[in-house]
Amino acid sequence: MKIHNHDTSLPELLNCPFCGEKPTAFLQGNEYSKKRLITIKCPKCLIQRRVGAILQPTAWLESKAIQLWNNRI
Repeated sequence: MKIHNHDTSLPELLNCPFCGEKPTAFLQGNEYSKKRLITIKCPKCLIQRRVGAILQPTAWLESKAIQLWNNRI
């Protein structure tokens, strides 16, 4: 699952580490807003990861959010 389809270099979101469900991603803000926030959330068990940034490009924020969601420590 990609947050935006325009960047094919972004990795796919992995399934939820707790229940295996496909996550959904929501972007608040855009390139013209000062603050941006991406929430990746599992619709089944409701676990979520939020990543926000001020004055960072949306592409950077998307890659950071996917990286943090996919990190399985």
